[in-house]
Amino acid sequence: MGAELTVAVVGPAGLVGRELLELLEQRQFPAGSIRLLGTLRTAGAEVELAGRKEKIALLTPQAFDGVELAFFAAGPSVAGEHAPRAAAAGTAVIDLSSRFRLDPEVPLVVPEVNVGKLGDWRERGIIASPSSTATALGVVLGPLAAKVGLRRVVVSTYQGVASAGRRAMGALSRETVDLLNARGVRRPGRFPRRIAFNCVPQVGALEPGGSTTHELLVVEEVRRLLDLPGLGMSVTAVRVPIFFGAAFCVNLETESPLAAAEAAVLLREAPGILLEDESGGGYPTPVEVAGSDAIHVGRVRDDASAEPPGLTLWIALDTMRKGAALNVVQIAEILARDHL
Repeated sequence: MGAELTVAVVGPAGLVGRELLELLEQRQFPAGSIRLLGTLRTAGAEVELAGRKEKIALLTPQAFDGVELAFFAAGPSVAGEHAPRAAAAGTAVIDLSSRFRLDPEVPLVVPEVNVGKLGDWRERGIIASPSSTATALGVVLGPLAAKVGLRRVVVSTYQGVASAGRRAMGALSRETVDLLNARGVRRPGRFPRRIAFNCVPQVGALEPGGSTTHELLVVEEVRRLLDLPGLGMSVTAVRVPIFFGAAFCVNLETESPLAAAEAAVLLREAPGILLEDESGGGYPTPVEVAGSDAIHVGRVRDDASAEPPGLTLWIALDTMRKGAALNVVQIAEILARDHL
């Protein structure tokens, strides 16, 4: 990589922000200095940076003066207001929120899938990182689409509460303690139904037609990542009572026949994937993949109900790592090496 960069992290107090800071240190990203920026709610708080406590400064229009690279790990409203200002000041922006994911002028990037799109980042000065669900699906479906084409993809996701934020984790903790102590659960505020000891088939707001905003966005993000705007795809997202990670059941129909054994070979050789297919039927779970940088795949099997025969497989990932923080750090490493 080139010379050390002046870096800003917006939203360092959140779960993803803290993971991002850890990864920048672990992967020895060439940051000469890191500015920690937050809104009025978090400015003045302290987070750990390189083994010491550092205060978060207030996010202002002038905060990006002299900053070469900025990570936005805050929500879409913060990104929508401040990311264009940062880009206008000459800062390369990588945004983790949903704000720019479907903007046709902003590249949506997963390095293992479409790293070539990074060449378009200067048009707006902003790069969008997909949701953890779309990231995992893009990494796994990409090599299959390149080999035999995709006709239809049906996904059911089982997502822990961490992707909904720190308060959602607190809600699961409180509900669990209340139920274990026979106190019942007050009307939940973070989720549409009780989450403790339950499965809630709603991630995001329900839209006309019955899908949620999250499900509809995932479909469009995957289409953008794979450059398959006409891909037939359906997603059902379920919130489950675990804190970290997510798992997906994926059923797909291909344009050309592809046996499960052949698919396993493709996936084993693909970047970013760890295939668990030991004899007897290997499979990963969210608990076991915590802290892993890979997208884990197992239970790859033929689906004879499709024509031509399709595939069914299982995916698990750490949503805070490759599903969020790691993806943007990998993008930043490529920017620092090739573009900044």
